Parts: sequence; C-alpha cells; structure tokens
Amino acid sequence: MDKNKQNLAYFSKILPPSIPKWEDLPEIDLYMDQVIALMEKYLTDNSSQDSKLITPSMINNYVKLGIMPPPIKKKYSREHLAYLVIICSLKQVMPISNIKDLIVKRLEQNTIANLLDSYSNLYDFTFKTLLETCNNYLASNEFDMKTSEDASLFTAIAAANCRNISNKLFYVTHPQKSKNLDKKKKREN
Repeated sequence: MDKNKQNLAYFSKILPPSIPKWEDLPEIDLYMDQVIALMEKYLTDNSSQDSKLITPSMINNYVKLGIMPPPIKKKYSREHLAYLVIICSLKQVMPISNIKDLIVKRLEQNTIANLLDSYSNLYDFTFKTLLETCNNYLASNEFDMKTSEDASLFTAIAAANCRNISNKLFYVTHPQKSKNLDKKKKREN
C-alpha cells in the first residue's frame, strides 16, 4: 500500500465527533444525573481517558463561578446544556477562567442558542480542516511517517501547538489575564 493510501486509511477510521446544535438538545428540563449522562453521550470522544468529563461538583462549580446560570428547582434546561457542551469541550485545552471570558464576550452579541450553533459549526469545520492538514503533511515526502503511531505523534504535536497558539491569542486580547498568570507563576516558583 502506498504511503498516501496508508495515511488515508488511518484517518478514514476516525469518525468526526459531533457537537450538538441547539435543536438537538432536549426541550424538557433534566435532573443532574440525566445531565451528566447526556454530556457523556455528547462529548465522550472529546475527553481524555484519564479524567472524568463531568461530575455534579464540576457543574456546581461552574454555577458558583458564574460561568453558567443556576438550575431552577434542581432542574437544568436546554440553556444549561448548551453552556455545559461548550465548557466541557473546551476545558480539556483551556483554563476555566478563559472559557468564562470567552462565553461572556460572545453572549454580549448572541443568545446561548446562537452561540452553541456557531460553536458546533466551527467545531465541525476545524475537525475536518485539521484532519485534512494532518493527512497532507503525512502524505508529503518531508516526513517518514509509516505507522499509526507516527500519525498519532504528528497529531499530538499539532494539538500541543494549537493549544499554545490558542493561549497566546487569548492573552494578546486579554493582557490583564497574562499579567495575572505571570504573577501566579512567580509565586509558585
């Protein structure tokens, strides 16, 4: 099998994860255990294997931190689910305080429904784009990529670079957060 076909074989086995859109969320209010089960269903592909995707204490903390509104009579609405989808899918790569800032900023000009739909569309687009980019580089003659482990290494490096760039871009637009992070690092050392 030639190299390009082998790379395509690796990537053809990867099904694109799907972030639900507003219309995909249940219209009825749910209790905490139902919310957790639903988030696990929606986002299982997005979590690292060694950490819990969502727990009741995490949800309670998101409410306490003001990242999402509190439940009404211990029930969570479609709005809550939209917040949780965004928070849970981003928390693997971004600090919670940055996620809060991004959500707050986006909600200045959008509803949570529009924000979730835009997020879902962007998520799908970036997944396809990154998969194509990885395939193109692996198919090029610059790299001696032959195995699925090589492909995994390449995508892990791409992920690390994406996270690094994301953080740098965030701090360019939020310089005060960057100063606070620098102070925190100095105290830790």
